Amino acid sequence: MTNYLKKVLKLLMPFGTSGNIYLFGAIGQGLGPVILTPLLTRNLTTVEFGEITYVTASASILGIFFTFGLPIIISRAYVLDSNSHASISKWLKKIIYFYVMFSSLLLIINLESLYAHIFAIALNFSCLQLILPFARAQNKPFHFAIISILGTLLPSFFVLLNNNLNFEFSNLTVLQFGAIISTVVSFLIIKTYNFNNKILVKYSLKNSLKNSYPILPHMFAMIALMNIDKVIFGQLLGQEFAGYIQVIMLVATSPIMIISALNHAWLNQILIELKNNYTSGFNALNLTILKLFIFLTILIISLFIFYPWLIELLNPNIQVTTSVTKTLILSLLTSFMYVIYLANTHLLTWLNKFWILGLSTPFSVVLQSLVIYLTINSFGYLSASIGLGVALSFQILFLQIYRYKTESRNAINTSYQYLPIVIFWLVTLYFAN
Repeated sequence: MTNYLKKVLKLLMPFGTSGNIYLFGAIGQGLGPVILTPLLTRNLTTVEFGEITYVTASASILGIFFTFGLPIIISRAYVLDSNSHASISKWLKKIIYFYVMFSSLLLIINLESLYAHIFAIALNFSCLQLILPFARAQNKPFHFAIISILGTLLPSFFVLLNNNLNFEFSNLTVLQFGAIISTVVSFLIIKTYNFNNKILVKYSLKNSLKNSYPILPHMFAMIALMNIDKVIFGQLLGQEFAGYIQVIMLVATSPIMIISALNHAWLNQILIELKNNYTSGFNALNLTILKLFIFLTILIISLFIFYPWLIELLNPNIQVTTSVTKTLILSLLTSFMYVIYLANTHLLTWLNKFWILGLSTPFSVVLQSLVIYLTINSFGYLSASIGLGVALSFQILFLQIYRYKTESRNAINTSYQYLPIVIFWLVTLYFAN
């Protein structure tokens, strides 16, 4: 029994102690909305909740622009070159100080404009996008987990306080205040490098921006991949429906959220393996893919069993119809494709050809947006799942074609790479008919 238990734990926790903490952070980040959404949907009207969803999704997408692609410099240079630490710490501090002050100024002016709130909250979201990879690059999984949870919880928590304590502030003003507080607290948690160490021109902000801006379209598109459906639903069907699709996809894409957070452990592990020996690195990559597939299977089965109760818990205004069930199933299947997509990004990072994602990812999101826009009237909620599947299918196929000319062409097991795509589209055709 003891050996069996050890095997199960190893399967469910594939990255060791650090990975387990990253997993805890991912679960906490995912549970934040699960805990707060039922309270928000019961304290706010459907339109108010939809408005917060729309603003948060829009700010998440816009916030990526203000990172200027610098998270990739932190993720790669900080891990692979210890001489970069002081320089990166220096410009990281400057950016966060400026963004917090600018956002705070907008809060004081209180323009009461939807777009001003989106802009100000976006500045704070961009700070978190810089702080999180900094914590990961320092191999601080506990700090990463805490920051992930705080960044998710605090803005909505302040909205709840505002409504329950009957303050006379608008929900969006309080949401902006919560975003500023989450940035400040998160920045205080990380430990920046001592500036007495040598500052290298190679890793100055100017040179870092030169190396990072090509990846900005990819980063922007990655956030859009998970948020563009809320924006489109809000624009075409009304902000009330942005709130509805937010809740449905919160459950349906929760495996992707967990895998995305686990990626912070997976990336470091694979880069080190590939750096030492690319053959053993390929083996480690495929072994992790297999473990994640098994982990996802267990997680998806569990979610499918409990999803009617979860939807009811999150928002009692949503009826669990056949359309909602199909949307859930199809979105859950995309998580297997997402694992393969991440494996491709690791290989491209190792090859120092990450720039290709700056072309492929934005194009895939354009396809996703077009699919949602063209099918939303016919398929409703299901259009969000189909759009996500289209984007990930394109990414996997395009990146495999691109990598065919490199030594990594056979890095990913063929069945691992294509089986998730085949299954997704077979189920899609069945649901469409």
